[in-house]
Amino acid sequence: MHHMIDLLGLLLRGALQVAPVAAVTVFISRGQYSYAAATSFVISFMWWWNAGTSSAYQSWEYAAVYACGASLGALLGMWASRRLT
Repeated sequence: MHHMIDLLGLLLRGALQVAPVAAVTVFISRGQYSYAAATSFVISFMWWWNAGTSSAYQSWEYAAVYACGASLGALLGMWASRRLT
C-alpha cells in the first residue's frame, strides 16, 4: 500500500510540476503579464522544492510514473490556462 501511495505522489508531483509550465506558455503567448509573472513564481518555487525531495525516488518505475504525471500536467495546464484567458 505504501508503494502505491509513493507512486500516486510521484504522479501528482509530475503533474503539478508541468501544469504551470504549460499554463505560463499560454499566458506569455497571449501577453498576459500578471498571469505569466504569478505562474513563473509558482514554477520556480515548485522546482526548488522538488530538487530537494525527489532524490529518494531512484528507479525506472518511479521515473515512468513521474513522466506520466508530467504529461497529465501539460494537459491540465493547457486546460486551466484556456479557462483563465
